[in-house]
Amino acid sequence: MLIAKTLSRDHRALEQLLDELGAIASTEPQQRLEVFTRLQGLLQAHARAEEEVVYRALRQAAPEEAQPLLAYEEHHVADLLLQELASAAPGHAEWVAKARVLEEALRQHIKQEEITLFALLDEHFDKAAQAAMDKEFRAVKHQRLETLLGPLRRAMPAFAGRAVLPAQVLAAQLMRRGELYLRRRRGSWRQGSGAAGG
Repeated sequence: MLIAKTLSRDHRALEQLLDELGAIASTEPQQRLEVFTRLQGLLQAHARAEEEVVYRALRQAAPEEAQPLLAYEEHHVADLLLQELASAAPGHAEWVAKARVLEEALRQHIKQEEITLFALLDEHFDKAAQAAMDKEFRAVKHQRLETLLGPLRRAMPAFAGRAVLPAQVLAAQLMRRGELYLRRRRGSWRQGSGAAGG
C-alpha cells in the first residue's frame, strides 16, 4: 500500500472522531471525554509517525519546500490544544471552544496535507519508496500507540484484552492529572490519588 492511502485512512478516522465529538451534547461530559481520549490517542500516534517518516523524508528530498515545516508547526499547535483540553473539564464552555478550534485546525491541516503534501510525495518518491514509507509509518505509529497505551494496559487489567471504555477513560483521566499510581498489596492492584506511598 502507498503511504498516501494509509494517511488518508487515518484522516478519515480522525474526521469521524471530530464529527462524534461535535455531536455530543454539553450535558454528556463523560461521553465527550471518551471520544476525546480516542481522538487524542490516534492523533498523537499519527502525528508522531507522520513527522518521523513522511515529513523527515520530504525535508531530505525537498529541503526548499515550506509545506513540511508548516505541517510540523500545525502539529505543534494541535499538541498544545490537546494538552489544554486534556487538563480541562469537558462540561465547560471553554472546553467546547478549544475543541472547536482544534477541529477547525485539524480539518484545515488534513485538507492542505492531502492536496499539497500528497503531491510532493508523488513528485519526489516512486511507488516503491512510497510503499516502504508506508511500512515504516505503520511500524512507528504502532510503536507510538503502544507507548501511549502500554502504561494504561499495565495499570488497568481491563485494558489488557477487551477493555471497557470507561475504565480506559478513567485511567487516562487519572494519568493526565498525575494521580494514577499503583501498588501491589495482597495480590491485587490498587488505584489511589495523590503521591505514591507505602
